[in-house]
Amino acid sequence: MRPVLAVDGGQSGIRVRHSADPSAVEVGGVSRLEGDTVGSVAAAVIEAWQAMGGPVVDRAILGLPTAPAAGPAQGRLCEAVAAGTRAREVWLADDAVTAHAGALSESLGVSLTVGTGVACLVMPRDGRPRIIGGHGYLIGDEGGAWCIGREGLRAALRAAEGQGQPTALSHSAERRIGSLADLGARLHSLPRPVDAVARFAPEVLDAAVAVDAVARAIAEQATEELVAVAGVAVSVAAAGDGPGAATQEMLVPVALGGRLLEAGPLRGWLDESLARSLPGAMVVDASGSPLDGALRLGESADPGPYRDLVFVWQAAA
Repeated sequence: MRPVLAVDGGQSGIRVRHSADPSAVEVGGVSRLEGDTVGSVAAAVIEAWQAMGGPVVDRAILGLPTAPAAGPAQGRLCEAVAAGTRAREVWLADDAVTAHAGALSESLGVSLTVGTGVACLVMPRDGRPRIIGGHGYLIGDEGGAWCIGREGLRAALRAAEGQGQPTALSHSAERRIGSLADLGARLHSLPRPVDAVARFAPEVLDAAVAVDAVARAIAEQATEELVAVAGVAVSVAAAGDGPGAATQEMLVPVALGGRLLEAGPLRGWLDESLARSLPGAMVVDASGSPLDGALRLGESADPGPYRDLVFVWQAAA
């Protein structure tokens, strides 16, 4: 069997697993704000590989929300990872690709993965797979931990300053992060502020369960955003691109995964809302993680249905 190094990267952490070992190694995440993202990601992957004992790697599969856009940076990242791990091939893709490969085993349907950000990929019955939503913390990722945490901290600050409705989130923010007086300055000076803000999301969801009206409104908005993304993806899956497109009666699997849905109340609220709003969706648990998906891809002869979404780097003969 081909020795594969699977990588699931993010701003909260980068998880790495080898095909010969079911255990994973996690190292610190990388933010796009850190300057040389390519160098930082490559160094993190190599650090994790070394922590495993430096096993033989024939092909490395990188599923990254911080993957560089098409251009020289893609090749530079793959080359750096190959040089550090001695891999002959490196495949680079958005984490939505590896998440779908793990959640639905490359088959028809929608994978919706919610962590710091949001990764959604739809595989229609006819036509090519498409990534829906995401777009990063600056202009997207609605419904993810970053957005929930940001709205929670904004609400806490507004309440503390008398601009907004009183909320238990003010106390939660002080307990978890410190004084609200200089919170903005401290967050902006952190090396990974996106990760710090995202880690406040569980506090917001817990407050929503405790019927804090402000937190509940944030949680409801996040749920609506996730349902909207899933709704578009289900429509794409049902419509398809080819002459054999499915009818509207088609039941589309929607696989849910990601750390924010694995624990806490958001998964239950999302299940209820999807059942109410998308009768054409069949909600299922993701059958595997993005790391599982990366390994599955790595053991394949080629990227298969994801070919247009995967950058393949190979060492010179």
